[in-house]
Amino acid sequence: MQQHYFDYASSCPPFLEALAEFSRVSADFYGNPSSAHTPGRAAHKILETAKHRLKELCRSSHSNLILTSGGTEANNLVIRGIMEKHPKGRLLLAADVHASAWFAKDLYRKRVDVLPLEPDGKLSLEKLQRAIGRRTLLFSAVHVCNETGVAHNIAAFSDICRQSMIRFHCDGVQALGHVPVSLQDIPVDFYSFSSHKFGGPRGTGGVLTNSPEFAPQIMGGGQEHEWRAGTENLPGLAAAVKALEITTATITNESARLAGLAESLLSTLTTEIPDARLNSSDAGLPGLVSISIPGTIGPNVVAEMSLRGFAISAGSACHSDAVEPSRVITSLGRSAEEALGTLRISMGRMTTKAEVEQLAITLVDVVKRQRMLT
Repeated sequence: MQQHYFDYASSCPPFLEALAEFSRVSADFYGNPSSAHTPGRAAHKILETAKHRLKELCRSSHSNLILTSGGTEANNLVIRGIMEKHPKGRLLLAADVHASAWFAKDLYRKRVDVLPLEPDGKLSLEKLQRAIGRRTLLFSAVHVCNETGVAHNIAAFSDICRQSMIRFHCDGVQALGHVPVSLQDIPVDFYSFSSHKFGGPRGTGGVLTNSPEFAPQIMGGGQEHEWRAGTENLPGLAAAVKALEITTATITNESARLAGLAESLLSTLTTEIPDARLNSSDAGLPGLVSISIPGTIGPNVVAEMSLRGFAISAGSACHSDAVEPSRVITSLGRSAEEALGTLRISMGRMTTKAEVEQLAITLVDVVKRQRMLT
C-alpha cells in the first residue's frame, strides 16, 4: 500500500538533484582530500568550496565547519568535548533538547542543570539568567523542538550567554532548511545540523563554530584540524549543499503553504476531537502538528494509520518504540494519559491539500475506533 508520508520531521525525502550531485562528486572526485596527489588535491578543493557554500547559505561568519555523521554525533561532539575538556564545569540543558543532548543528564549526573519549559513550550529568559551559575560552561538548547515544533528565541539566548560569559550550543537540526537561519545575526558558539532533515543524504551533518576548544571524540587521523578524525564525506557534503540551496530558495512560499495545510488539519481535528490538546506553536515549524489525544495510545494509532496508508509519528520519532510518556510533552504540563496519546504529524514539500483532507478523515475515524478498544 502506498504510504502518504507525514513524518518529514523524522526524515525528509531527498531531493533528486542532491542525489545526482552525490553520484557526480563520488565519481569525479574519488581521491582522499588528505592526499597530496592530484586527485586528492582536487577533492580537497571541492571540499573547501562546499564548506564555504554551506556557510554562505547559513549566513554564517563562523570560521570552522566540522563535518560529522549527522546531528547526533554533532551534539555529542560539542557536549562531551566541552565537558571532558573542563571536568569541573557544569552544563545547562533546556528541557526539550533532543536525546542526543539529553544523554548528558545521566552521563554527567552531578554536573548538569535543567532549564524547564513553560506551559506554551517556550523557555523563560528570566529563568535562563537565574539558572546560569558560577561554574556553568555551556548552555545547550534546540533552535526548533523536534517534538512540538516550537521555535525558540535563540538570539535572546545568545545575548544572555554572552553577557554571562558562557558558551551557547544551538541544535539546529530541526530548523535549518525550514526556518530562516542567519548565524551572522545570532552569534551562537556551536550550531549543529543534519542534512537528511532538509532533503540531503543521511550520514552527513556538522557543527559550525568559532570556539573549537573541546576534546575530540573520534581520534586517529588529522582530518578536520584534528577535531574529528575520519575521511571526510565529500559526496554527502556536496549533496547537502545542493539540497540546502533548493530548500532555502523556496522557504518563504513553502512555509506559508505548509502553515495553511496545518491550519486546515487542525480545524478538522479540533472540531471532531474537541478534547484534543495542541502542543505545537503557531510561530513554530511550518507544517508540524503535535497533538495529545486522551484515551488513545500513540503507537497504536500510528500502527493503524500505517495500515490505512498514512505515515505519522507518536510524539518524538526517537521514542516511538517505547510506550511511555514523552518527557518533553509531560514537561508542558500534560498528564501521563495525554502524553501517551500524543501524535506528531509533519508535512513537507510533497504534501498536498487532498492528502491532508484524507488524513484528517482517517485519523478521526481511527481515534474513535481506538477509544472504543481502550
